[in-house]
Amino acid sequence: MRILARFVSRTVLRLAVLAALVVAAVVALSGVVDALPAPADLWTRATTVAEPSRPSGDTMPAVVTRVVDGDTIVVSTDTDPALTVRLLGIDTPEVRKPHTPVQPCGPQASDRTRVLAAPGAAVRLEYDPTQDHTDRYGRALAYVWIGDTMLNHTLVAEGWARTYVYNHQPGRHADALADAQRDAQAARAGVWGQCPR
Repeated sequence: MRILARFVSRTVLRLAVLAALVVAAVVALSGVVDALPAPADLWTRATTVAEPSRPSGDTMPAVVTRVVDGDTIVVSTDTDPALTVRLLGIDTPEVRKPHTPVQPCGPQASDRTRVLAAPGAAVRLEYDPTQDHTDRYGRALAYVWIGDTMLNHTLVAEGWARTYVYNHQPGRHADALADAQRDAQAARAGVWGQCPR
């Protein structure tokens, strides 16, 4: 009888200790989880960075006809009904590059560009006098403005693109893009931590 009583007593004690540990773990984890920013907070923090300066007076009106991927769109202008535009100063993960697998965050970056620059959207193209006007593939290189918002900057600020400086020659909006990227990195937004790997 004593052996049974001792066994029950030890088992009850072990269960009580285990229950206390579980309760302590739940309380500790709830404090950690509560301290983490909500996804909406990450989005807000990543998109509240300083805006780039306004476009120069020399912009070209266009209408978006198609989004190719996160950093490439096709527009219609007065002189070209199918002008392919590579967003200047940024790079998004690949989804359509030949012989390259789809990269993490690539589909999300493309989807975000489709939302922001939906077909039919009126945009303005700003060429940068410090950069080439076309790349080696014949795509126009431009900052794309939708109203008073630069698409290039928004994608970097939300974490869907990284800054990209070609040939060590920063463009007109390089500082604003770099600031947006630092804030997106700090918020772990998009490519900086929010995409499935």
